Amino acid sequence: MKTLRSRLVVACVLMLLLGATATTHGVVVPPNNACANAKAVGNVTNQAFDTTNATFDGPGHFMNSKNIWYCYTATCTGTATVSLAGSSFDTKLAIYDGCECNPPANQMIKANDDFYGQQSAACFPVTQGHQYLIEVGGFNMSLFGPGLITITCDGQAVAPSNDNCSNAKTVGNVTNLPFDTTCATVDGPGICTDGPNLWYRYTATNTGPVTVSLLGSQYDTKLGIYKGSACYPSQEVECNDDFSGHLESQITFQATSGQVYLIEIGGYNADAVGEGVLTISSGGPIPPPPGNNNNCADAQPVGEVENLSFDTGSATFDGPGHCTQSPNRWYCYTASCTGDVTVSLFGSSYDTMLAVYKGCECYPSASDLIACNDDAGTGTASQVTFAAIAGHQYLVEVGGYDGDTPPSKGLGKLTITCAGEPTPTSPDNCASAKPIGDVTDLPFDTSEATADGPGHCMKGPNIWYCYTASCSGNVTVKLSGTSYDTMLAAYDGCECYPTSGRLLQCNDDFGSNTNSQVTFAAIAGNQYLIEVGGYGSEKGQGLLTVSCEGVATPDKPDLGDAPDSTNNAGSAMTAYPAGGPTGVKANYPTVHLSGTGVGPFGPVHLNAEIVAHLGKKITRETEADSGPDQDGVNNINPSTNSPNLDQGDEAVVVPLNMPACRWTTFGYTVNVVDPNVDLYVNVWCDWNRDGDWDDTLECVTAPAPEWAVRNQLLFKLPVGLNQITTPAFLPWHPATGPKTIWMRITLSEQPFKGGSAPEGKVGAGGSGPLEKYLIGETEDYYFTPDLSFNVCEDFNGDGVVNTQDLVAFTAAWLEHCPQ
Repeated sequence: MKTLRSRLVVACVLMLLLGATATTHGVVVPPNNACANAKAVGNVTNQAFDTTNATFDGPGHFMNSKNIWYCYTATCTGTATVSLAGSSFDTKLAIYDGCECNPPANQMIKANDDFYGQQSAACFPVTQGHQYLIEVGGFNMSLFGPGLITITCDGQAVAPSNDNCSNAKTVGNVTNLPFDTTCATVDGPGICTDGPNLWYRYTATNTGPVTVSLLGSQYDTKLGIYKGSACYPSQEVECNDDFSGHLESQITFQATSGQVYLIEIGGYNADAVGEGVLTISSGGPIPPPPGNNNNCADAQPVGEVENLSFDTGSATFDGPGHCTQSPNRWYCYTASCTGDVTVSLFGSSYDTMLAVYKGCECYPSASDLIACNDDAGTGTASQVTFAAIAGHQYLVEVGGYDGDTPPSKGLGKLTITCAGEPTPTSPDNCASAKPIGDVTDLPFDTSEATADGPGHCMKGPNIWYCYTASCSGNVTVKLSGTSYDTMLAAYDGCECYPTSGRLLQCNDDFGSNTNSQVTFAAIAGNQYLIEVGGYGSEKGQGLLTVSCEGVATPDKPDLGDAPDSTNNAGSAMTAYPAGGPTGVKANYPTVHLSGTGVGPFGPVHLNAEIVAHLGKKITRETEADSGPDQDGVNNINPSTNSPNLDQGDEAVVVPLNMPACRWTTFGYTVNVVDPNVDLYVNVWCDWNRDGDWDDTLECVTAPAPEWAVRNQLLFKLPVGLNQITTPAFLPWHPATGPKTIWMRITLSEQPFKGGSAPEGKVGAGGSGPLEKYLIGETEDYYFTPDLSFNVCEDFNGDGVVNTQDLVAFTAAWLEHCPQ
């Protein structure tokens, strides 16, 4: 009876405690149930949530179900993705600009019902440091339950440049022009589509039928055509959802030559987004009348065009004569992308000549001539390909091979295509520096930039990048293809604002031109600010290239440095105390090949190409106990019983709190160079201090395996340093004996599947494959963990500290403690 009374008292106390936090009718309500209590988050991976006991709170713009709220602070400038994949119910998701409650409808950036089956996801543009409300709920009030939320930020990706009507991309006739609405937002009058959409501006070159087709796209599209170029349009020509049994859209309409039309591309509903292709073709083209673009000063404006008809039969010669002196026509082409532009006269009826010049001023000088071509291939038609910058203009001169004779003039076809990317938005403020790795011809534009920074090198309009070095060696930063007199600076570190002492290089003119270039010594994994501006107040467009020439070469892998008795010297090494001379024998798998040809094999990371590694730096060695080593000393020296000699182990955030048999986590950093590779992290801790990582110990609440963190998956991490938190795990410590412990953390491109030790032999835990890992790093730590108890603890191991942990703790206390 006394025991029952004690249980009732504790239960009542528990109910009172829960009631003091968040309860509704006696059940635990999620603490972020109300918008005003939105949970602050950054990037998270599979963070658990549960809407079972939630209620509805919010403006109801997209959902009226049980919901919870998060306030996300963007970790980069680029695009963020919120995913509810893995949740147990039919979810809904909404994103709002800012974290004020309750947000009005015009602050809703993105909403989604079904993306991964019945689970939701949304991609949207973000600015580093800015906050965004995330609303998570169910399809209706009867759908709720446990779920997972993942938030990532990609600093290399940008929202489509033509996401807004006012930024409509200029196009001509095109064939299978790729587009992607996945990260687009909603902008427009809502006449035809009301979901994420893109915009194009098309000027009809002929009077007659024009067909706009999305056939071949990968999702259920919707298409609108409007007359005029004003935003937002009100004169809808036509709207189409499904064309002739297809989920893709297509419209044919009667166009008037010279009339501008807006093209809106969206999806069937707010959930319909994806990749697609746009084709525009005009039927029954009419050759232009003689003389309308016969003179350079009257050059016809064009974008990308396909088989645009022209006639030089009645034209005369006009121009500087740098390429041709025959009857000619002129066009002023505005590049829609940065990349290779191809101008082709294939399909023409006579022996053509073709020239392209920088700018559209008449007459162009000889130094403005980019390319001149007579015959391309085996025929008499001309074609040139040249590098263009989005938004720049280029004169195209179409003529003939030999003067004013019939073989050198006549009817022809002009096609212009651009293969590249639109100019991305450039980071204007130092605090919003765009994260980059090595890049080649990355477009930038300071035309709309302002001046921001310490003024150590330049004082005019500027933009900023945060570069993470891919190697230890010389980094060269250069600006090319620029339209103005540039200036360039590099600083040590990415903190703003940099002091004069952190200025590494400043350059105005490199060589004999006005483009800038600097070279500085870098350390792999370290970060450097790059400031791009102009001389005085000059500004414009250009291309940025950053390259690193260093020691990141093949056959320079990384290994661990824990003591290993299966070494090439045949010397026993001591785990506790480290360095001996006597004590617990070390059986940690560190040496890859000891000459026996059998496992376990120490993990080796080849890193032929740097993709990602732990911490800010990585040192390379050919073997753990022998051969050349970048540090100048091998990771372990079995002859002197000396481990822990690798100077590149600095990823783990110390100190580490590891209370016995209580759920805990720790932080570590990962340096990402290529964000497109999935990564796996594993951690082993020698809980019983027996010199290996093979055991599983027993706590009252659950087992405590020495393989503490098991294949934590990291994906789509932004370029640069990322601080990650491990999943919760249970530590175990002996009552007596060594307090220090050996721990291994491994980052690789493949999951750990049990190790390479033969059956019955120690050393499986922490070992690697015989064929070696392709990428990553292994770091070993010998330290004394903090065993202090933290009352704000993740008792149930779900990765979140909340009232559910109080429930778990009380249940364990009632079951195991004396009554």
